[in-house]
Amino acid sequence: MNIKNRKILILKIAILFFFSSVSGALFAAGTPLIFSYQGRLTNSAGDLVGGSGTTYYFKYSIWNNQTVGSGSQLWPAGSPSSVTTTVKQGVFNANIGDTANGYPDALNFNFNTEKDIYLQVEVSSNNVTFETLTPRQRISSTVFAQIAGAVSGVGQSSFGTTTPSSNAVVTIEATSSTATPVSIRSFAGQIADIFKIQDFNLNHLFSIDALGGIFASSTFAVGPSGGNTSFIVNTAGNVGVGTSAPGSKFNVVGADSVAQLRVSQSGTVFGEFYVDPLGDVLLSSNSGNGGNIRMQNENLWVCSGGSCDVGVTPIGRGNIIVETALIFNNKFKLKQIDASTTIMYDTTDNPILEFDEGQ
Repeated sequence: MNIKNRKILILKIAILFFFSSVSGALFAAGTPLIFSYQGRLTNSAGDLVGGSGTTYYFKYSIWNNQTVGSGSQLWPAGSPSSVTTTVKQGVFNANIGDTANGYPDALNFNFNTEKDIYLQVEVSSNNVTFETLTPRQRISSTVFAQIAGAVSGVGQSSFGTTTPSSNAVVTIEATSSTATPVSIRSFAGQIADIFKIQDFNLNHLFSIDALGGIFASSTFAVGPSGGNTSFIVNTAGNVGVGTSAPGSKFNVVGADSVAQLRVSQSGTVFGEFYVDPLGDVLLSSNSGNGGNIRMQNENLWVCSGGSCDVGVTPIGRGNIIVETALIFNNKFKLKQIDASTTIMYDTTDNPILEFDEGQ
């Protein structure tokens, strides 16, 4: 039967889509996206063509419109290549995109970019004159369900955008200012970690457990990428605020003229702790607005060399123990001379009053 002289009809039996690997918008080399198309070919009289086996030539392309002669071709980028297919009793099959088995065009179309797509089929008996079958066949949701059901591969994947971030395997982008890009919800009675990051050897790096506890196997740092660290907890258990190298269990660094540490009752009631550029320690209560610094039932020790005489035993509480001298703002001072003598000195350091336990 001469295909050139008769009207060719396609009676669709099924369009079945099978994927060897899907990975978002791009696919790994060697694992092409493939779908199988099956149909039945008849002439204008409705007779099946092909007999026990006849070679026909087919071209397949994907369009954004059902009507032949209109719309835009989405795949392939150029003119579709011809592929030979044996038609038996009108039935034929094509594995579109199966380049490993001789299909000429890789199916590299990004199914994430369009929801209404149609398959155009062109057929010829001589590989010269082709007839375009009409209408184009709609590609059903099966292809998209396959993508959604199992995402795997080594290429880039994206959600909420068709433009993956550079070097990112997975890109998630909010679709509006009120959209949450990622939401992770645990199972009822969750026991395992809700979120976990491991290295190549499956060693634990970071996780969030079922109760919301955060665990890191190394340094935990907060700050701009490549910039100054504003908060850090290192592997020694030292906490640093304003420093990336805390030298103690809690290290606060601020090189400006404001207090490095503030403890508050409210926004206007607080006490502050400040170390100035000379290393002097300044304490202020309520930011200098009339607050007091009080010790509740304690003794205050002021020692020389970092250690006071352990033999001194003050009576009761509320004492000030000074190891060297008590100096007033007008430069008068009280100073212990020996174990039994204390002298008061004037502003020019002349002794004016002596307290002697032995006299």
